[in-house]
Amino acid sequence: MLRTSDRKDPFRRLALKSAWAAALITSLLSCGGGSGGSAGAAPSAEPVPASNPAAEPAAIAAANTAAQLDKFWTRYGAKDSFPPKYVELLEKLLEAEDKVVLKDFQGARLIVDDLIKKNPLMDNDPATGNAWWDNYSKAQARAVRPHLGEPGPYAHLRMLDEITRIGVKKPLLGKTALQMAVVMPACTDIAPQEGPTLTNQRLNPAIEENDYAAVRQSLRLFQSYILAISDGELSLELNFYKIDKCFSIKKETEYLGGNFNEPLLQLPKGVAEKTDMFWLIYPNDNDKGAKITFSSGISMFYNTAKPVFMCEDDWVIKKRAPDQGVGARTEVERRFYLPEWFQHEFFHHMFASWPELKLEGPKFHEWYDRAFWPADFVGREEEDYYSESLRKRFYNQPVSIAQKLKRAGK
Repeated sequence: MLRTSDRKDPFRRLALKSAWAAALITSLLSCGGGSGGSAGAAPSAEPVPASNPAAEPAAIAAANTAAQLDKFWTRYGAKDSFPPKYVELLEKLLEAEDKVVLKDFQGARLIVDDLIKKNPLMDNDPATGNAWWDNYSKAQARAVRPHLGEPGPYAHLRMLDEITRIGVKKPLLGKTALQMAVVMPACTDIAPQEGPTLTNQRLNPAIEENDYAAVRQSLRLFQSYILAISDGELSLELNFYKIDKCFSIKKETEYLGGNFNEPLLQLPKGVAEKTDMFWLIYPNDNDKGAKITFSSGISMFYNTAKPVFMCEDDWVIKKRAPDQGVGARTEVERRFYLPEWFQHEFFHHMFASWPELKLEGPKFHEWYDRAFWPADFVGREEEDYYSESLRKRFYNQPVSIAQKLKRAGK
């Protein structure tokens, strides 16, 4: 079923004309796109060491979360101006996430069980507990509006439910590294469908601050999610590459659907072959009014099955006005919403990897229509659909999720 935000920001999947990819999934969650040539200095790219979130000390994690929550409550009108259950939900979810990152799955599971008892998971009967989640969405409709997803931080709870359900049963060791290359062009030249032409639009410096803290926050829960659903096999490791080159984004052609591979081709020799998935973050400032048709989504790297997540730099740093509110994302908002975005795009990849399961049809977002759901699936929201797909389909396949996701060298 479509959520409020989905009705306002529909997703679309576009067929690519190129022979190297069957389809491009594009989410109209922001503005961006175009294709074309390049200008500027010869490309170079230097990697940053891979992230190791499991090494984060417990005291530091708790202190960071407390500070982030203080900033969040101050920004949006004081903690006591929100419903007490909403406050508890946010604080406990982040506490559980901290425990998960530190692999305290038992402690995190106790929190998740309590939260689910107080905030029942969705089902298809609106009379049985779903009203709380709708109320949480209403709690976000303020003059200065926080954005934690719709309805409320439901995706965060469902992801933690999956992680802890698996983590309490077996050691999640992450013996195999799943390599993600985060690729960031230094600048873009943008000739939009609407608004001013932007020349030499530089990468938002907030992307690089504090050792790419905003990017790492966006992937923190997703890393634990990959570890869990791969049956404890895959640890998602991050490598950062800034491409010292400008790329053109033109209104005549779709950047993401036409030539988005070009920045990836500038990676140092051998990197693409050793990478399992990519995240392309390209410069574009929508506050300046340059509107491009297409933006965040997922496709494949040439004729491989390696997914490429794509978005503009401001998608990580700023909320997309007016539907998400205005201004920069707080760290709390980023920790809640960006994993939800990644989960959505990631499941396009999962559904495409097992086409025989027919969990995605020709419209590519059929799960918004409850009538499309398999008869044995329960739930109401797309996050329910993902959990049902894992538990009742993907975990039972002869080729494991870990085998499907490990694409380096293929």
